[in-house]
Amino acid sequence: MRLWMHGCGSQPKEGARHLKELGFEAMVGGEEAVQAALDQGLQAYLCSGAYRGPAFTGEEWLAEDMWGRKQTWFSSTCPTRKEVRAYNLDTIRKMAEKPGIQGILIDGVRFASPSSGESSDAFYTCFCPHCMEKAEKMGFDAKEMRVAAAMLYDFLHGKSLDLLPFYAGLKEWMEFRRAATTEHLLDFVKTVKEVNPDLKAGIYIFAPALSDLVGQHYRDLRGKMDIIAPMLYRCYPEKSGPACLNVELADMLRMLGEAAHLTPQQRIYALNAVTGHELVGYEDPSELRKGLDVSILRREAQRAKRMSADQEVIPIIELDDPKLETAISQTMAGGADGVNFFLYDQALVEKHRDLWRRISG
Repeated sequence: MRLWMHGCGSQPKEGARHLKELGFEAMVGGEEAVQAALDQGLQAYLCSGAYRGPAFTGEEWLAEDMWGRKQTWFSSTCPTRKEVRAYNLDTIRKMAEKPGIQGILIDGVRFASPSSGESSDAFYTCFCPHCMEKAEKMGFDAKEMRVAAAMLYDFLHGKSLDLLPFYAGLKEWMEFRRAATTEHLLDFVKTVKEVNPDLKAGIYIFAPALSDLVGQHYRDLRGKMDIIAPMLYRCYPEKSGPACLNVELADMLRMLGEAAHLTPQQRIYALNAVTGHELVGYEDPSELRKGLDVSILRREAQRAKRMSADQEVIPIIELDDPKLETAISQTMAGGADGVNFFLYDQALVEKHRDLWRRISG
């Protein structure tokens, strides 16, 4: 089994040595961690964020909702700003010049999810002038998108209305998110390969159950992205957890709960329809928040592998999952090519010393 780790701790040299000793194959992280991994003979992948940078911290760079209100999400800017994208690709270009690395993984190429901001309002972005202009150039009806998103917001905040007339606009909005996200991801792959065709380009991507909501589409990356790394965090304990299945689904159910005219059964039905899962027994968001059954890792890995064809699928799961060995076996049973872990913790890694040695052969 192929074992990967994200990061190697505050003392990278010791962390990399520790991972090598226990049979890990690869490490993903920043410059210092990657160099430590290379020094230990591990495969090493640099990781880059996307829509952020030191020059883009002012309010003018933030995403906007349908009414022009600025929204903060995941420390990121509007996802379509040309200057931000150009800066990101330039950063990738410099990363790709580092000797010895096997490739680069990118994170955060998406639009806001229900759990990405201080409130779910960040999800209703981005409708800034830059996005609206881009949408029109890409053949989308920007006005229809804006109106439909506003109707969805009203519907999910207690207003009784028929969403069916706005379905086309909602579809336009989701398809615009997809097209704009795919555009930058393909530019990322192109940039990596231009510098070094032998490098692998990979993505930390939302689980299939959630990816369409943020504009990430597995099938758009078939035959283009080398490594697909679905973020399959099923029981993330922290309050803030963008991309984490239990956190995102709990927040989605809370959003549906604001629609007072929906019955509890209708809310679960809507959640099941969006995610493609039968979420029985999770009518209360607090129950979802506690975590999902470990079998969801197998089902999500299967979906990711099916949609990714022959590409490497290396899901990243929680290192502190209380059912870690079962989580690993379920992920591999879904057809994964290996398992990545978030985040390196010396004590946790050491705690599972026997497990690593048993499965790394």
